[in-house]
Amino acid sequence: MDSLSSMGFQTASFFLILLFLFYHLPCVPSQQERSRLCKPFQCGDITVGFPFWGENRQSDCGHFSLKLNCNKPSNTTSLTISGHNYSVLHIDNKSNILSLSRQDFSGPFCSASFSSTPLRSDLFQNLQPYRNLTVFYMCDPRRHFFGNFTCPVKGLGSVVQNSTYRKLCDKSFSVTVPTSYVPEEEALNLTHLESVLRKGLEVKLKISEMSGQECVTTDGNSGFTRFCCTNVSGPEISCLTSITTMNNGTYSDNRPFLVTIGTVLGSILCVCVVLFLAFYLNERRIAKAARIQHLEALGTLRGYNYKQIKKITKSFTEVVGRGGFGTVYRGRLRDGRKVAVKVLKDSKGNCEDFINEVASMSQTSHVNIVTLLGFCYEGSKRAIIYEFLENGSLDQSLNLDVSTLYGIALGVARGLEYLHYGCKTRIVHFDIKPQNVLLDENLRPKVADFGLAKLCEKQESILSLLDTRGTIGYIAPELFSRMYGSVSHKSDVYSYGMLVLEMIGARNKERVQNADPNNSSAYFPDWIYKDLENFDNTRLLGDGLTREEEKNAKKMILVGLWCIQFRPSDRPSMNKVVEMMEGSLDSLDPPPKPLLHMPMQINNAESSQLSVESSIYSEV
Repeated sequence: MDSLSSMGFQTASFFLILLFLFYHLPCVPSQQERSRLCKPFQCGDITVGFPFWGENRQSDCGHFSLKLNCNKPSNTTSLTISGHNYSVLHIDNKSNILSLSRQDFSGPFCSASFSSTPLRSDLFQNLQPYRNLTVFYMCDPRRHFFGNFTCPVKGLGSVVQNSTYRKLCDKSFSVTVPTSYVPEEEALNLTHLESVLRKGLEVKLKISEMSGQECVTTDGNSGFTRFCCTNVSGPEISCLTSITTMNNGTYSDNRPFLVTIGTVLGSILCVCVVLFLAFYLNERRIAKAARIQHLEALGTLRGYNYKQIKKITKSFTEVVGRGGFGTVYRGRLRDGRKVAVKVLKDSKGNCEDFINEVASMSQTSHVNIVTLLGFCYEGSKRAIIYEFLENGSLDQSLNLDVSTLYGIALGVARGLEYLHYGCKTRIVHFDIKPQNVLLDENLRPKVADFGLAKLCEKQESILSLLDTRGTIGYIAPELFSRMYGSVSHKSDVYSYGMLVLEMIGARNKERVQNADPNNSSAYFPDWIYKDLENFDNTRLLGDGLTREEEKNAKKMILVGLWCIQFRPSDRPSMNKVVEMMEGSLDSLDPPPKPLLHMPMQINNAESSQLSVESSIYSEV
């Protein structure tokens, strides 16, 4: 993170230096491009160029304070000066004289903004004598005033040419009107004042005093640009400022055109690099904030530091399992409870797997889901503490009798049903396999290892994944190729089906391991379905089964084959799977024969989320 921040700072510094060095390079836009950017402003009867801009005329084509707005319904032009909106009644392009009228004075006087209206002396100069009139309001109603008026909110007032009533009124402001419009009387009546203000006043632009780079043209289509002024009416670029590459105000092509093009392209490249780094670092910051938010949400879960983890595991002396993400140790809490502690490999990454596992397990409470007891998150040191199950993982107990295996399969189905439908947020496991099913002292199964899990809202039926995750042999086809369907909670259904088939011996694991890894039949053997059609129980189940065991075994085979259908839409949901497992064998229809090829060749290098594991104790 620090190195990336440093690299981003160095790149940004380089770009700023480059921009400074080439700040005074002349602009070389095409004639057509310059005409498009600085075409005249048009609205109603007003057509004007420099120093104005607005609407389709770019900001670089005029003075930043002289933006014109076109009010489309009435085709009238307005200009904002010192916070007040003025109607532009007329513009003389030759003399640069404007007729302006405050918009709030165009209606009833009492609805106007009672504030003074000084014009900017750096932009405008008055063309005729003007006089300031003082408008007093919120005056003492017990006194009599010349030309007084009354407004609903602002109370009693008067318009005078002096400050006679300053002490008798609470507030006042001034307005500027031509002297020729002011009568000889001391006070103006309100009707006269409204008429004067609507006529507006004439001012002249002080173009010669405007700061920045000005352009001199005959058609008014010139304007400012970032590097110099452009005359869009002719082939030359005219500038009045002192620029080292200018001779007598006209661009001199004393540098090769390719140098200019290279500079522009280099600048664009630098901007892209800076933007990319800024985006990347911002994404890292957002991801880190999200991780912290996840952990803060685990307020009821006990947190441990790394020193306490070492004490719980007696300095990591007893290993009970190893996996792709870390090692599982036996431990004991202070209250005497036996626990399993999974210590993740040191990582400086975004610890997404750790967050997934802790966040997922902390939201669960089910007899068939392993119980999370605590966690450690200290720098790159991360560990998860959960209940210790004496009988280890299912892959060490596949030789149990059929009745026990049936109970285990039903328990796993109930656990997955809870993850998909019983939690506030749906949890998709993505790594169901025998190594991730733990057995307690009563051989009751508990689903474990949520490192690859993904949380989503229940109404979201489709998940977005950037990688292929799971264990080879249990991964749903849509995780390899979207041509078979979208990734969803049905991916867990497929893995469950492969698990059930393996549990009852329908998958010959030795045959898979000895097969060519690029041969798809190793993963989806044809003889499973053929033996089911022929009811070759000896090949599938072995002999010596009771009638009840044979029914349960056939039920598991049918459910397993339903679950491994290639298209996710053909697979049952987990609540339907539980219903099928608990129901009678006669109610189950034979499933369609699964496709006998993998959707694509598996490339182990494509994703770090693919694994083939056989651990003594599951990595939870």
